[in-house]
Amino acid sequence: MSAMVIGLDGVPYWLLRDLAEQGVMPKTAGLLPQGSLRAMSAPVPEISSTSWASFLTGTDPGTHGIYGFVDLRPGTYRTYFPNYGQLKAPPLWEAVDRAGGRSVIMNVPSTYPAPPLRGTLVSGFVAPDFDRAVYPPELRGPLRALDYQLDVEVGEVTADPDGFLDRAEAALAARRAAFAHVLSGGWDLAVCVLTETDRVHHFLWSSLTDPAARLHGRILDFYRRVDEAVAELADRAGDGALFLASDHGFGPAHTQFYVNAWLRRAGYLALPPGAESLEEIDERTRAFALDPGRIYLNTADRFPRGGPPTDPGELTARLLALRLTEDGRIAEGGAGTPVVSEVLSGPKTYAGPYADAAPDLVVMPAPGVQIRGAWATDRIIGDAPLTGTHTRPDATFWCRGDQGTDPLHMRDVAPTVLASLGIDPPPGTEGTDVRVMRPRNEEDIRC
Repeated sequence: MSAMVIGLDGVPYWLLRDLAEQGVMPKTAGLLPQGSLRAMSAPVPEISSTSWASFLTGTDPGTHGIYGFVDLRPGTYRTYFPNYGQLKAPPLWEAVDRAGGRSVIMNVPSTYPAPPLRGTLVSGFVAPDFDRAVYPPELRGPLRALDYQLDVEVGEVTADPDGFLDRAEAALAARRAAFAHVLSGGWDLAVCVLTETDRVHHFLWSSLTDPAARLHGRILDFYRRVDEAVAELADRAGDGALFLASDHGFGPAHTQFYVNAWLRRAGYLALPPGAESLEEIDERTRAFALDPGRIYLNTADRFPRGGPPTDPGELTARLLALRLTEDGRIAEGGAGTPVVSEVLSGPKTYAGPYADAAPDLVVMPAPGVQIRGAWATDRIIGDAPLTGTHTRPDATFWCRGDQGTDPLHMRDVAPTVLASLGIDPPPGTEGTDVRVMRPRNEEDIRC
């Protein structure tokens, strides 16, 4: 008995369906009728580090402890980049280890540094040191020989989008070769993630969705190579359990909203523009944000230069009133396009043993808006080379043999995969096995 998860970073379920129906991904089109393609919700916020942590552990951020690519040291203004060492809940391969199985974990974000396990693990981004990203160590040489890349070198996309696509295609080709090399041995669980899709979406989403764009045809060719990669992995899965999953969806981004710049202008943040560290905050600060839109209230019970409580309701109302005017300004109230769709309360959104580290508020963007948490700019609306941004409710889930139609949550993936192996999830798992299975037949194992 074996299970394989093919990760398609940043691919919404509806895009996968459309590309399959249009003939761009014919191999995937052959797979999809063998199961039910479902919408899946990412955790809050819908970014890769948080979402893949929920994928791996079957838990929400209040239990696995990862809230973003940047987090705060408790009781301080010092930030750090959380990695696998900060993951507080056990990943699904530990359950496979205990059952005596072998796992292959390839390119899952936030698994750096690569921990020892029964099998193989090659970390996904962010992974600054190649040697520390590969377990077992003897795999480093073969991966280097394949010109394996831990992530795509982005470069100057605006000036040279064709060069960026060249690099994305080269990274994808090397990843496919590495998957084939590592999966040639025995394994019980395989998780193989393609992250090049996310990179192309961020920078070239407008070209993907506009048939008249110069690069549209080339991006469809890129997706034909993604389809080939899916087919190769599905072939390796044989008649075992097979899953497709993404960490979040995607949509257009035409506006970059810098929430800390607005907090500064609105009188909530006392941090000079151009500041290199949040440690330059002074006691006049009532609120500040970390990327993408996690707002922390600067109160004395939580921070060393905190003050009296700030009314989260007042701040929420002001954020919801923000409008982008026709001349490109941000105004509170009046005519214009909403900037914020909703503001979530941290205490109501997060629960678990590490919920005390959660933000007090999370700003969720209106359609077409990307929330940015940078504090070194005083521009509230800024330009960026990004034309696509993450979306929360339309991540991808598909399982061969599954007839379920209800949406699910990222925390459901790990217990569902483990159940396909006949393995109970670890204590404290918050998701459930969501499959509604039909009897298997020969069509279920045909790619």
